[in-house]
Amino acid sequence: MSTVMKRICSAAAVAALCCVAACASEPPKTDAQKQADKATAERVEAALNAEKALYAKHIFVQADGGVVRLTGYVWDTSDFQLAVAIAEGVPGVTQVVNDLELNRNGSDNAPVSR
Repeated sequence: MSTVMKRICSAAAVAALCCVAACASEPPKTDAQKQADKATAERVEAALNAEKALYAKHIFVQADGGVVRLTGYVWDTSDFQLAVAIAEGVPGVTQVVNDLELNRNGSDNAPVSR
């Protein structure tokens, strides 16, 4: 391959990478968007904590444009579904990402673990 062709290929590769990077980056959030995300996360946290059948002290909530991510851990497999169902019922939530883990407290016989 000639030197000219190598330079053209290199320039094309750099241009392609720049296009991918530009498409992948999002514009910064406005203060209103940040406040809306914070309010959504707070509503989900309040709903989780209000549920007597769920111990939610170790569940953490992040919101991003209506998408809520649940992280942390629960003690029972049914708590996975309960936490998601509660979060889905909160106004402003469009999707729930369940990244919860099961804390088995040393029990190796649990049917589900992450």
